[in-house]
Amino acid sequence: MRTSLTLIALCLLFAGCERSPPAVQQMDNYLERLGRVLEQEHAQYDTAKLSEYRLPERRERVIAIEPLRISLIELLVDTRSCKALQQRVSERNSILGKVMPWSHRLAFEGELIRAIEDCVVVLSDDPDREELIAELQQLAAQKRAQLSAVFWNALNASEEFEYYLRFAGEPLPVQEHALEDRQGIVALGELAQIGMDLPDQLPPSQPELEAHFQALHLSERSSQLIHSLSRMTHTLEQATTMLDSPAALRLCPMGQPTSRSRILLNVFVLFYAGEIQPYMAQIQRLGQPWQENITHLQKVPAIPVATAQYLGTLVGENTALWERYQRQLTAHSEAWQEVLGACQSRPGQSGWQSTAEG
Repeated sequence: MRTSLTLIALCLLFAGCERSPPAVQQMDNYLERLGRVLEQEHAQYDTAKLSEYRLPERRERVIAIEPLRISLIELLVDTRSCKALQQRVSERNSILGKVMPWSHRLAFEGELIRAIEDCVVVLSDDPDREELIAELQQLAAQKRAQLSAVFWNALNASEEFEYYLRFAGEPLPVQEHALEDRQGIVALGELAQIGMDLPDQLPPSQPELEAHFQALHLSERSSQLIHSLSRMTHTLEQATTMLDSPAALRLCPMGQPTSRSRILLNVFVLFYAGEIQPYMAQIQRLGQPWQENITHLQKVPAIPVATAQYLGTLVGENTALWERYQRQLTAHSEAWQEVLGACQSRPGQSGWQSTAEG
C-alpha cells in the first residue's frame, strides 16, 4: 500500500514539473517581461479557447444523397456488350460495395460514369438500343450532378480530413528553419482543385485519392498551426494592450529615453525581435499556403453548411482565426513603433543608437 502511494506521489510530482513546450515558454516569458517593465497585468491563455475550432459532428457535415432508382439486374442484362459497366455495377451491388467508404465512393463514381459514357458510345450504332442509350445518358447526367455532394462526403466522413483540421494540444515547435508541411498542404490544395473541377472533370483513381488523404493524415503541422495561431493571437492582444496603456505612455515624459524605457527596449530586442518575431515568421511561412488552400476549398460547390461555418472560423471571415491573427500582427507592430518613437528609441533614433552602443 505504501509503495502504491509513493508511486502516485511521484507521478503527481513529475506531472506538476512537466515543462511547457518551448513556444509556450517564449510567449509566456515575453508577456511576463513586458508586464514587469510596464507594471501591467495580463491574462493567461486559456486552452479552452481551442474548443472554438472543434469540427462539428460528422452527422452534421455529411450530405444525404438520394439513391437513384434503377434496376441493376436489368442494367446488367441490357449492357452485356459493356463489360466495364457490368463490372462496376456488380462491384456496387456486392456486400463490400454497399459499405464502401465515401473516399472510395468518390473514385468509384468517377469510374462508373466513365463506364456508362463509354457504353453509350459502344451502343450508339445500334438503332434498337435508343431507349437504353437515353436511360444511360440520363443516369450519367444524374451521377455527375451528385459528384460535388459525394466529394464533400468523401472529405467529411474521412478520419484523415478530420485529423488534419483538428487542433493539437501543443503549438508548432520552435525551429530556426521553416517548418515543412509540403505534402499535407499540397494534398489539401489538390483535393480542393478536384472538387472545383467537378462535375466536368471526373474524380481521379482511388490510389491517387488515397495518396492525398494519407498525406493529410501524416501531417502534424495543420493542427499545431491552429493552436499556434490561437495562442499567439492571445499573446499579441495582451502585449498590445500593455503597450497601449497609460503606463507605457508615461515611460518618457520628456520625450527622451529613461532607464525604464531602456529596459523596455531590451525586451523588444531580446525577446520580441529575438524570439517572438522568428516564431511568427514560421507561422506565416506555414500559414500562408494553408490559408490559401482552405480558401480554395471553401469555394467548392455544394459545401455543407456546417463545414462552411467551421472553415469560416479558421479562414475568411472577419472573426476567423487567420484574419484575427493578421490584424494583431499589424496592431502590435504599430504599438511598439508608437512607444519606441515616444522615447526616441526606434531604429535610427538616438535612444536606439545609445542602447546599441551600450
